[in-house]
Amino acid sequence: MLLLQSAVPTLWPHFKHLLRQVDVVAVLDIFLVATAIYYLLLLAKGTRAMQLLKGVAILLVVMKSAQWLGLDTLYWVISQALFASALVLVILFQPELRAALDQLGRGRLGILGLRLNPAQREAQHRVADEIARAVEKLSSQRIGALLAIERETGLDDIAGTGTPLGARLSAELLGAIFQPGNPLHDGGAIVRGETVVAAACILPLSGNAELPRSVGTRHRAALGLSEATDAVIVVVSEETGNISVARQRTMTSFIGAKPFADELRALLVQSNDGGAAKLRPFARHLGKTAVSLPRETLGTLRSVIRPRS
Repeated sequence: MLLLQSAVPTLWPHFKHLLRQVDVVAVLDIFLVATAIYYLLLLAKGTRAMQLLKGVAILLVVMKSAQWLGLDTLYWVISQALFASALVLVILFQPELRAALDQLGRGRLGILGLRLNPAQREAQHRVADEIARAVEKLSSQRIGALLAIERETGLDDIAGTGTPLGARLSAELLGAIFQPGNPLHDGGAIVRGETVVAAACILPLSGNAELPRSVGTRHRAALGLSEATDAVIVVVSEETGNISVARQRTMTSFIGAKPFADELRALLVQSNDGGAAKLRPFARHLGKTAVSLPRETLGTLRSVIRPRS
C-alpha cells in the first residue's frame, strides 16, 4: 500500500498527459461499434444465424490470409462468393432477421423505463392467477393445452388462424376450451391482457433441427412462437401432465403446479422499470467513484471531456 501511494505522484503526470491525448470521438466510435457487434451476437445467440456468423467469420479469416499470402485466385473466389450469397442468406434467414428486428424495436422501448400503474399491476396478477389455476387443473387431469400470452409483439396473425372469441379470461373458460370433446381444443389459445382473443390457432413449428424426436407438436409449436416473438407460451403435456413454459427460444419444464405459478407471476407481473432500473446501480456506483476522486483529477477529466473550440 505504501509503495502504491509513493508511486501515484510519479505516475500521475504521465496519466494526465495520456488523458489529454485521448480522442473522445474515437473512443465513442469504438464503443458504439463494439456495442453493435455485441448486440448482434446477442440477437443471433441460439439461432441458426449464429452458425452462419461463425461460417462468415471463418471465410473472412481465410480471405484475408489468402490476400496476405498473395493467393489471388482463392481471395477472388471467396470475396465473390460472399458478395453473391448476401441476398440468398437474407432470404434463407428471413425469420431470424424478422425476430432480430422485432427484438431491437422492443429494446428501444425498454430503455424508456415505463412503470405499470396499480390497475395494470392488479390486472396482471389476476391474469397470472387465472392461468395458473386453469393449468393446475388441466395438468392434474392430463389434458393437453397450448396457451400463448401476448406481450409487446402482436399476435394478430396467429389469432387470425383460429376461431375468434374475445371472451374475458377465466380459469373455467380455459378449462372448457381444452376439454377433449371441445372443437376448440386442438390448437393454441391466444391471451391478450385479460381477454382470450382466439382459440384453435395454428402456431409456427420450431425450425430447430437439433430437437429430439420425442418433442411433441405442442412443444415444437411453443418453441416456434418463442423464436419469433416475445410471447410467453404455456404447454401442458397430455401424456405426462408436465407443465412447460417457452420464451426467448428456450423451454423450461416444471414438476408441480406451484413452481410454475411462481414463475408465471414473475414473468407477467413486472415492475417494468426497464432500462431506468438497470441504470440505477451503475449511476449510483459512478457517483460514489466521482466523489472519491481528488479535485485535481476531476478538473483534469473535465478539461479532457470538454469539447475543444
